[in-house]
Amino acid sequence: MTIPNPTHLLTVLTPDQTGIIAGLTALLDELDVGLLAISETVLHDYFTVLMSVGVPTAVEIDVLRDKVQAQIGADASVTVVAHQPGSSVEMDGERYVLTATGQARPGLVHVISSIVAARGGNFVDLFSNADAEQISMVAEIDLPADVALDQLQIDLEHATSHAALHVRLQHHRLFVATNEIAFRRVPT
Repeated sequence: MTIPNPTHLLTVLTPDQTGIIAGLTALLDELDVGLLAISETVLHDYFTVLMSVGVPTAVEIDVLRDKVQAQIGADASVTVVAHQPGSSVEMDGERYVLTATGQARPGLVHVISSIVAARGGNFVDLFSNADAEQISMVAEIDLPADVALDQLQIDLEHATSHAALHVRLQHHRLFVATNEIAFRRVPT
């Protein structure tokens, strides 16, 4: 079987329950829809997923949407949109991981994202969680090759110092190498 090209993006938002991914992927397999990429999370008891799929021409999009809706339930919000090739952000640079932890204050995600955007950076993945006291944030960011990394780090620290936020920017390869969990057997 060949891997299809992405033709559509499928999203689901629904109250969380066990087995959603298993049911969705079984339905996609039944319809011969190729699953190319998936990003899923549960946020405040709500399940959300974004899937890049390859839908065969024999499958009508309205039928796919209706079958997903029936699989998940009436409370679900289901969207299927056509994939628009060539609309991704092309960047001549590198991928970095930004982590931030500290006191929760309104507007911190805006402050950080504005500084990154002003330097031409593009968020490709972002997770942020705040409660009454603490915020934690992890983001993958593509940065242009000519960005002054030291100055960007200084500007991020300065802009968030009022929240006692610890902001760290690392090259993606360094982040993976220093945070990878792996069980390695050492020969004796």
